[in-house]
Amino acid sequence: MSRWKSFLFNITITLNVLLVFLLFFESRIAIPAWLQVAGRMHPMILHFPLVLVVMYAVLNLRTNKKEAGTNDQLLLLLAAFSAALAAAMGFFLSREEGYEADVLAWHKWPGLILSWFLLIWYVLSPRINTSGLARWSVSIASLALIFITGHEGAGLTHGSDYLLAPIRPQQSAPAVSEEEAVVYTHLVQPILQSKCISCHNSSKAKGELIMETEAQLRKGGKSGVLWDSTAADLGLLLRRIHLPLEDKKHMAPKGKTQLTDEEMAILAQWIRKGADFNLRVASLDISDTLRILARTRLGGQQNEAYTFAAADPSVIKELNTVNRVVTEEALFSPALSVSFFNSQLYKPQQLKELSKIKEQIVSLDLAHMPVTDQDLSTISELSNLRKLNLSFTTITGQSLAELKKLKHLQNLSLSGTQVKADQVRVLETFPKLQTVYIWNTPAAGNSLSLKNIRIETGFRDDTTRLKLSLPVLLNEETVITSATTLQLKHYIKGVSIRYTLDGTEPDSISSPEYKGNEVIDGNVLLRARAYKAGWISSDLLQASFYKSGYRPDTVIFQQLPDPSYPPNPTLLTDLIKGETNFKNGNWLGWRTTEADLLLPLQKPSLISSVTLSTLIDLGSYIFPPGVLQVWGGDEPGKLRLLGEIKPEQPNGLQPVYLRGYTCSFSPVTVKYLRVKAIPVRKLPSWHPGKGDKGWIFADEILIN
Repeated sequence: MSRWKSFLFNITITLNVLLVFLLFFESRIAIPAWLQVAGRMHPMILHFPLVLVVMYAVLNLRTNKKEAGTNDQLLLLLAAFSAALAAAMGFFLSREEGYEADVLAWHKWPGLILSWFLLIWYVLSPRINTSGLARWSVSIASLALIFITGHEGAGLTHGSDYLLAPIRPQQSAPAVSEEEAVVYTHLVQPILQSKCISCHNSSKAKGELIMETEAQLRKGGKSGVLWDSTAADLGLLLRRIHLPLEDKKHMAPKGKTQLTDEEMAILAQWIRKGADFNLRVASLDISDTLRILARTRLGGQQNEAYTFAAADPSVIKELNTVNRVVTEEALFSPALSVSFFNSQLYKPQQLKELSKIKEQIVSLDLAHMPVTDQDLSTISELSNLRKLNLSFTTITGQSLAELKKLKHLQNLSLSGTQVKADQVRVLETFPKLQTVYIWNTPAAGNSLSLKNIRIETGFRDDTTRLKLSLPVLLNEETVITSATTLQLKHYIKGVSIRYTLDGTEPDSISSPEYKGNEVIDGNVLLRARAYKAGWISSDLLQASFYKSGYRPDTVIFQQLPDPSYPPNPTLLTDLIKGETNFKNGNWLGWRTTEADLLLPLQKPSLISSVTLSTLIDLGSYIFPPGVLQVWGGDEPGKLRLLGEIKPEQPNGLQPVYLRGYTCSFSPVTVKYLRVKAIPVRKLPSWHPGKGDKGWIFADEILIN
């Protein structure tokens, strides 16, 4: 037994010394794959020191104990060994991506202190055990260290509030009405916070993906952007969600709470509509799938407990026509919403037909229908109506008093009608009416107020200046082979578009005004703004045009791209520009080697410039080339240097952008060209990966 204890003790000392070395020199240490496997065993091994320390501490707190026995000593040694082993494995795991350094430090250092504390306790235990006060103090200290280290580890994995969350009062989101709700804020964001944020936050960014802000969601992670509303599967986010649960890329991971069918449907519908972060629920059609889903999740009116029975489904089906839609107000609710469309098909009889479901209708939308004052009598029979939209109908307001029979009416829209202020005042006697919309009516011009009723008259402000939208670039191709006409447009009449082609900032005075006859015949950086008197100028439109005068027969790789990007030579000569996602298959990347490319031309040609089209994504270590060289000649083995440039390097993180770097030289006739792009050897000190190698990503080589 003593031999085994001596061996275990020596291993424990070795592991603790190794831990100190690893933590002080971690920035210079690279972890091989087999140690990464060991690191991923950390969550399993850490339970051993936790249990062993607690057991020994409890045994050691026995007041009648003068001296520890052999078995107790062995228990403490096992606790010290397992703590050192778990800490070492934890270090290996921490070298994987996705952990915030500051948060990680609060777990690593207590783990190191605990490991050394247990080792020293074991060495000094014969002396410590002779004093009751010493035994108690050391035992309590060990339990405190276990608690702190474990708490910080749980916070790293599950979130900072993981331990105390169950006993803290839950702050539920305030109820929001359907009219005020924003799809992202009130539907999508709560799903992401409950099912995704624990693994994709500022402290723990798995896959380099953080989902806390709009900008971070738009950026995506290591695998690319999260959604593509034009793709059949709507992009990466939905693709991962729908993978089999056993698939290691399935989200949420196996063992985590999975998304419900309703939550997946909300995400899919939101992305299908363009993933608009400002989209309002009220702007959706009443029968839209996303709006129906919203009613089941939003607080407020839709949670009302209705006492009336549901309508016969066959009757609902019968009442649905080409210009009248009857839908459930919410899933499993007896309440119904009715909307009319196409004013040319509307007939007053269609309103009377709703008597079959008059008890179930809580929302009626008649906007832009030729409804008259006489029809209000029919509407007043809908005894449970809560919301009525009569905007832009032909009512005059003479029969508004008829609607007082609607004891539950809360929301009434009269916008765009001919109602007058004195006619609107009768609404003050309606028992439950809360909001009335009267913008664009004769009544809106008066300072009208009704007791306990909110009056919405619309926005009126002659001093506010609105901002112009961007000019629209109509040119579909930005890589050209011959002169092409620049096509710009703005959809607001009277707008002046000012532009530059040299990359300078356009202004409203000295920059040329777009006329429609401008021609592009070379590499240019277009910048344009829209201007109009009384308006704020638009944001900057920016686009690069590239001229390709000669296309090589092929591209011969002298240095192959990184194995993650198959060496497809046509990517560099197909005149198709890549997008900002470097993993979409349209880019070639080099990091450990130079981009060294031999380009045979069909015949000797007079060449004066070569442009390398690149992607710059600083957050992904993708930088401009450190050096770009062009060599040329009549034989592959006898080429001479024609030109060399050293592109300006960025001095801080920037959004992803595309940039072409042109190396110009005196015109020369050559049969072969060789293009060399050398990656940045060491990333600058301001970059999170300072000292690491940079990447070069290219999608086109353009010869002129």
